[in-house]
Amino acid sequence: MTKFATRLKELRVIRGKTQRQMAMYLGIIDSAYQRYEYGGREPNFDTVIKIADYLSVTTDYLLGRTDYWLDAEGKRQPNEQDKSTSES
Repeated sequence: MTKFATRLKELRVIRGKTQRQMAMYLGIIDSAYQRYEYGGREPNFDTVIKIADYLSVTTDYLLGRTDYWLDAEGKRQPNEQDKSTSES
């Protein structure tokens, strides 16, 4: 699974969204969205931007160029994998 796919699913779950909600927001069918999460398909640039805006993260985080995202208060949050590593 790609870093994009992993982070997409991670963020969707954190934000409490379903795959169907994501697909509806993006204007695509459920199975097309599911392929994003499973790594079978990658969205175009415009869709990446739309996903990042909807999930309130930067495209850099979503694409794996940074290892943190900003929460609603603007505080840096490590990704889930970083959290589990630092808690060990």
